[in-house]
Amino acid sequence: MKKLIMAALLLWGSLAAHAQKKVVEKTFALPASKKVNLHLKFANDIKLTAWDKNEALIKVCYEINGGQLNEAMVLTFEDAPDQLNVLANLKHELFKDVKSDSLHCPDGYSRNFGNYNTKTGKATNFACTRIDYEIFLPRHANVTLETISGNVEVRGLTGPVSAKSISGFVDMDWPTQQGAAVSLKTITGEVYSDLEIALNGKHQEAPMVGYDLKGKVQEGGPTVKLESISNDIYFRRKK
Repeated sequence: MKKLIMAALLLWGSLAAHAQKKVVEKTFALPASKKVNLHLKFANDIKLTAWDKNEALIKVCYEINGGQLNEAMVLTFEDAPDQLNVLANLKHELFKDVKSDSLHCPDGYSRNFGNYNTKTGKATNFACTRIDYEIFLPRHANVTLETISGNVEVRGLTGPVSAKSISGFVDMDWPTQQGAAVSLKTITGEVYSDLEIALNGKHQEAPMVGYDLKGKVQEGGPTVKLESISNDIYFRRKK
């Protein structure tokens, strides 16, 4: 009997762990002429890494409300001849009965949505999420990325890149000997770079708040546009 109980507990634990996190992995052919558009609305970490394959690997690992509402994640992959579109969002309506005091949100997870009731003093429509993306792309891929909450890390890409996060940081490396046309913008954050960037004009006009820097590395090249509204921008030398 003890062995049966132990086996049942182990099975339950295994199923519970499996239910907590969901992993989706997709691979797509990506010739040089094909553009990549990533609209990843809610995220924690988004990592874009270059590799020497003519294909894109998209891996998404997520846990929503302790795994109980993983079905709220909506992933759409549109593979057209000239572009690959990846869209991610959450079904808001599935959170309508979730109260903030009924769910523990661990450190490292994100609290999304939430409607505060002034009469009860409690929040409903509550989502506790951990959503991470690991994306591998050809080195010279043409990429556009937009996210509301994700921290963005780009490593090894040398083609045109446009990466924007509302509340997360954007961190990209670049080879020192390769040219680029650069735009670095943040409203309330800071801009950090150890690359030699020749700014456009001798006295580039400073914005009222934040930074909006435009210039070039070497003699110019692919367009690199990095933007965050409320966090920092890092444009660093490739190691």
